[in-house]
Amino acid sequence: MRALKIAVSFVAVTTTLALTACGPNCQSTCNRLYGGGSNSAGVEDCSISRPGRSDTELIDSCLTDCELALSTPGEVGAYDPFVQQGSNTSIELENERQASLWMECVEEQSCPRLSEGYCAPVK
Repeated sequence: MRALKIAVSFVAVTTTLALTACGPNCQSTCNRLYGGGSNSAGVEDCSISRPGRSDTELIDSCLTDCELALSTPGEVGAYDPFVQQGSNTSIELENERQASLWMECVEEQSCPRLSEGYCAPVK
């Protein structure tokens, strides 16, 4: 019986680690948007730039906004990152569910689409 409990515990821990390690996170998402390298799968980062702001500033600001949203519980509401937003539209991540959708969107979209207003906010 003890061996069964240990085996079940091992499977639960392994599954939890696998699930948390394989999806996007704030760091991978912000690097994808503003970084100039590539990820472990060889996918190139988008190197999105903004006048007057360095890549480091953009990544730091992105991380701060993402982590703040992840620390706030809430519902998705009307937020839909998969809908293209105009340049005059201001979108802010307000909570964990919105941040999760946003990270998935950034991971799935091409760099040109990210620059065209998909997966807002892309600052």
